[in-house]
Amino acid sequence: MSTELIKVEEFSSIMKTAPGMLQRNQQSVEGANNAGQTLLDTIEANGGMNDALDAQIASYLNKIKVTKDNMETRRKPLTQLFDQMRKVFTSLESEVDTKNMATIPGRLVDMRNKYAAQKIAEEKKRQAEALRMQNFNNEKASYKSSLELALSHHYNDFFNNKSALISQVWSNINFANFSEKAKMIQEWPLIYPQEHFNMFRDTFCSIYLDPETKAAIKTEVMRGKYDSFAKQYRFDMEDLRQSYIDRLPSLQKELEETERIRRVNAEEAKRIEAERKQKELEEQTKRDLEARQQQERAKAEAEASAQASQMNSLFDSAAAATIAPTPVKAKITEKIQVLHPAGIIEIYQMWWINEGQNLPIDELEKIHKKMITFCEKKANKDDERIKSQYVQYIEDVKAK
Repeated sequence: MSTELIKVEEFSSIMKTAPGMLQRNQQSVEGANNAGQTLLDTIEANGGMNDALDAQIASYLNKIKVTKDNMETRRKPLTQLFDQMRKVFTSLESEVDTKNMATIPGRLVDMRNKYAAQKIAEEKKRQAEALRMQNFNNEKASYKSSLELALSHHYNDFFNNKSALISQVWSNINFANFSEKAKMIQEWPLIYPQEHFNMFRDTFCSIYLDPETKAAIKTEVMRGKYDSFAKQYRFDMEDLRQSYIDRLPSLQKELEETERIRRVNAEEAKRIEAERKQKELEEQTKRDLEARQQQERAKAEAEASAQASQMNSLFDSAAAATIAPTPVKAKITEKIQVLHPAGIIEIYQMWWINEGQNLPIDELEKIHKKMITFCEKKANKDDERIKSQYVQYIEDVKAK
């Protein structure tokens, strides 16, 4: 666009005609309004319109059109001069407009915006990766501790079951079967079966751990675990078995004495046997409590180890989070991108609920002018109208 200024001679020539031009237009307006006022007074004096007055007004309006055209013709050289001068200055301003992406400043602004967006995207990616790693490490620690606890539970269930069985054998000893039951206790196996250990199944679901990582953790947890359980089983079961073996001689004597008494006094023998059973129950309850306490201590140690691992993971994540790039100074706003025409309806619905329904009718008519005009055209051309108690059609009559 040309930015050359108007020549001084041309500018001076046009400006010299401005006062006379303005005066003539003022006179035209005054004459037109006087003639129009005369017609208004005549209509009022006559008590309203008639055909003769309507014809006079039509003639007057035709003259007004000519008058207006003449006024525009006279002032155009001056106003066009002003428009041209304004265009020269605004054109210069537009060349350094930062909002215009075609200008050099605008291109630089665009580059900064894109760079800021890139930095923000990188930071979001970094934060997402840090969060993923934190969740990954937390799940690793949780999975490992869960495996440890599940394995211990798997082993403890087996040991508790076998402990209950040998206890049941002891409880069922009587005078008649003493030799048989004593032999069972003395020969009670002390080997933890490899088959039972192999029956352990990993049923834990994971979100962040991949199969390879889970397999590696499981291998680490399972390594040497059978040997440890087997050693523990032999130690604990041998201790339990020996506690029964040590009491077999005294139990045998008690049973023999009870049998002797039974032959003389059945009721007394029954009482003695009940006392023995009660004493055995109390001792068994004590042993069960000690076993549970030991298992709870092992569980607490495993949970403490898991919590320590998770804390280490949190510290590592926090350390990683502190190594962040210089923050970008940018204003972030969201803009809507409509992906489907149906989205316009949803946008309108939000606007209507939060703002539109509270606006006055005249304001709503301005906002919806284009849509109202469309509906008016449908009525005038296609005879298609909206049928609603909230909308009415009013005839707008204009004389030709």
